Amino acid sequence: MATLFIVVITGIVTLIAFQKPIWTDRLLFRPRDILVRKEYHRLLTSALIHADWMHVIFNLMALHSFGKALELGHGPWVLVFIYVVSILGGSLLSLWLHRNEEYSALGASGGVCGVMFAAIFLVPGTDVMLFLIPIPVPGPIFALLYLVGTFIALKQGGGRIGHDAHFGGAAVGLLLALLIDSQACLRSPWLFAGALAFSITCLLVLGRDIVNWRSTVARFRKAPATPPAGRFGHLDENRARREAREEIDRILEKIARRGIGSLTADERRKLQDSSRSGG
Repeated sequence: MATLFIVVITGIVTLIAFQKPIWTDRLLFRPRDILVRKEYHRLLTSALIHADWMHVIFNLMALHSFGKALELGHGPWVLVFIYVVSILGGSLLSLWLHRNEEYSALGASGGVCGVMFAAIFLVPGTDVMLFLIPIPVPGPIFALLYLVGTFIALKQGGGRIGHDAHFGGAAVGLLLALLIDSQACLRSPWLFAGALAFSITCLLVLGRDIVNWRSTVARFRKAPATPPAGRFGHLDENRARREAREEIDRILEKIARRGIGSLTADERRKLQDSSRSGG
């Protein structure tokens, strides 16, 4: 019942947010609002909203498969504990990585990854049924493909989906599983160590790339005609431009809902800068 409750509530709130964008604005993960305005609820509420139908369907399908197995094997409170702490862990990681940026994200993927990787070791033999594949997909294979797909999507730019929270949630889920039942985790020591090492490695690579992205943006401001160096330089430039457009769209949407008087000084400055640059 706990799994079903989480799935239903998340689906309902996501549907409402699709129809009323103000809900998305209030629940969205946004470091500036968390750190400056002390809106700490965003660390958790961002898991209740999603980018589109494919995003929410895929997340809830995975949560139902792995969450149900975890709940049946260890009880509803273990499921809720792992899900909530994984969301919080993924959000805190994103907050640290993007603390100096104009960044926003949404989705329950951090919690889903935590439940997924915990269930792999706490409930061995968990499978997932996918719409287009008529046979069950083994849990470890599904989880690995999930993280690999996340890493690729992150490098290509995934809109406002909180991809970096996936790895934080996965690492938190693995550590919680080890805390809850170390013997179950150590029955497959190489698989456990490999999953944890992969998650942490992706986090380290991600942190390095974000630091590089910041220096890339600084170089662009000083010399916009010079292309940035680095393996993912062109992706960083595209991401910076896309996030700038998304921020202007958010400001315009806020004006439409609440009037121009609702804008902060920072939002007014961004709107003026965009007008001058023709953005």
